[in-house]
Amino acid sequence: MLGPSAVVRSGGLLSGARLGCRLREEDSGRRETFSAEWLDLELSTRPEQGWCRREVDQQRRETLEQCGELRVLEQRSPWGVLRVG
Repeated sequence: MLGPSAVVRSGGLLSGARLGCRLREEDSGRRETFSAEWLDLELSTRPEQGWCRREVDQQRRETLEQCGELRVLEQRSPWGVLRVG
């Protein structure tokens, strides 16, 4: 059986999540029960090469440069759909 849903963080950032679903129905009149459990959604991030931005203001003689890390988000569903953003 599938374990409980879990969210994984790394350095304060979301790095992954596994979200499951459980369903249980009972029909006491017909003495029937049905239960199912499945992995509903799996999210994961992975670091990519960083980005850099540079702006130069000739009039004020200022330069601004920023660099950072880019993270890609992958979403997989049980229907075979993969979304990347």
